Amino acid sequence: MKEDYQNSKFKKLLDKLQQESWQLELLISGFAIFGLYSAVEPIGINHDIARNENNLTEIILWYAAQVSCWILISNLLIHVILRGLWIGALGLRYVSGDIDYNELNYSEKFTKFLQKKIGSFDKYIATLENYCSILFAVSFLFVFYFLACLLSIITILIIVFIFLDTDLDGFTEKVSVFFGIILILFVSLGSLLTFIDFISQGFLKKKKWTSKFYFPIYRIFTFITLSFLYRPLVHNFLDNKFGKRLSFILIPVYITIIFFTTFSYQKSNY
Repeated sequence: MKEDYQNSKFKKLLDKLQQESWQLELLISGFAIFGLYSAVEPIGINHDIARNENNLTEIILWYAAQVSCWILISNLLIHVILRGLWIGALGLRYVSGDIDYNELNYSEKFTKFLQKKIGSFDKYIATLENYCSILFAVSFLFVFYFLACLLSIITILIIVFIFLDTDLDGFTEKVSVFFGIILILFVSLGSLLTFIDFISQGFLKKKKWTSKFYFPIYRIFTFITLSFLYRPLVHNFLDNKFGKRLSFILIPVYITIIFFTTFSYQKSNY
């Protein structure tokens, strides 16, 4: 069963499913948006309760759930809108075919400009298809990115509680504090390098001199960030220019989403 992925029949099946996946995408997106939107309010209530009780563990868990929900809702809504536009474009193509620039009877200047900028209507449909397909996968990939950042922070907090927040005395306390500081510096440096590698889309892996010292850090942070679960998705996403360009666009979008989740509106009599 392990070698089935190399079978030609299996590859043909994947190609067929790949072409028909848009139906499943819309179905999953619809149910997911409804379920996630219904879950946002109870998650927010539980997060507020945890904050009032100063329960740090629950605060982190409910915050992670809240941000993950908004990331998925935002992405899936955009996906549904674009997929609806794609379906509309297909319907229009069935009726009208490709764009006939001669029929528009524009001046030569505008005709050349539109032919250069718009081109074939099939190209427009293909671009929409690419955005829809990648955006659906990115919806879940960026949740993993957010969780990876959160797990790095949690690792530092665990080190603080174990090594620095202790009731030991004398030499034992000094040793514990020393190891705690070393571990915190290592995790902080590793997190920074991992973030730089992520933003630069693998710069530290490309250079021979940087890859030597980054490789051990990369192996350790594979487990800290749980990236071994989604690494194939990441590399398949970044091995083409379209995926790289989309990741640059979406990163500031998600940072904005995380920022706005810190706001709340409270009614009062004043």
